[in-house]
Amino acid sequence: MKKVGQLIVIGAVASLALATVLVGAIHAQSTPLSDAQLTRIRSSCVSVENTLAQLHASDALLRVNRGQIYESMSTKLMVRFNDRADSNHYDISDLLSVTQNYGAALTTFRADYVTYEQQLATAIATNCTKQPQAFYDAISLARTLRSQVHADVTRLNEYISDYDNVFNVFVDTEVTGK
Repeated sequence: MKKVGQLIVIGAVASLALATVLVGAIHAQSTPLSDAQLTRIRSSCVSVENTLAQLHASDALLRVNRGQIYESMSTKLMVRFNDRADSNHYDISDLLSVTQNYGAALTTFRADYVTYEQQLATAIATNCTKQPQAFYDAISLARTLRSQVHADVTRLNEYISDYDNVFNVFVDTEVTGK
C-alpha cells in the first residue's frame, strides 16, 4: 500500500508539472484578434459571461458527482475486493495493477479539474468589454484545460472497463478454475 501512495503522489506532481507546461505553451501561442473579432466579443459580452457562469456552476456539480462515483469505485469496490481476495491468498497482481493505474488517473483528474476550474474562474473575472483579447485567451485556455479533464474522464472509464475485464479473467481462472 505504500507504493500506491507513492504512485499517487508522483502522478499528482507529474500532472501539475504538465499543467504548468501546458499553460505556458498556450499563453505563448495567443493569436491577436482582428478589430472585428474584438468588437464581436464586446457586443456579446453579457451573453457569454452568463453562459460561462452557468457552465461554471454545472461543471462544479458534475465534478462533485463524478468525483464521488470515481472515489467510490476505488475505495468501495476495487480496494475492498482486492483486500478480500488478497486475504484469501489469491493472485491479484493484475487487479492491483489496474487499481493503481486507476488511482493515479483519479489523482490526475482531480488536479486537472482544479486547474480547469481556476482558469474558468479567471475567464469569468476578466472584463470582456475592456479586455476582449485577455478574455478570449482566458476562454481558449479554459477550453483546452476542459478537454484535458474530458480526456481524464475517458481514461478513468477505460480503467473501470479494464478492471472489469481483469476481474472476469480473475473469476474464470482463480475462482472457477477454468
